Amino acid sequence: MRRLPYDDYNKKEMILRDFLAMDRTVFAGTRTFLGYIRVTLTLVIATLIFIRVFNGHLEDHIFYLGFILALIILAAGISLYLKIKTHHKDLQRMEAYEKIEDDLQ
Repeated sequence: MRRLPYDDYNKKEMILRDFLAMDRTVFAGTRTFLGYIRVTLTLVIATLIFIRVFNGHLEDHIFYLGFILALIILAAGISLYLKIKTHHKDLQRMEAYEKIEDDLQ
């Protein structure tokens, strides 16, 4: 069975601030993902502009390196986003489990 975040901590001792910190972490990761998207789009646009401006004056394959870097950055951003999404689902599952435990007691 997969371990959930904060399994090592006593959930009864956790206060609202701890749960808010977990949510803040998810939001920060989402903001970072949007930053990856912004960098990717900027790199693609800059590469297209350089290809257009220096058409035939420089080696074109140097400029295509920009597209390769953009794909690498996009893949890293998507990977990070999927990890964050999984983490968020785990947090929701943990909070729902805590609520059920509290209702049973």
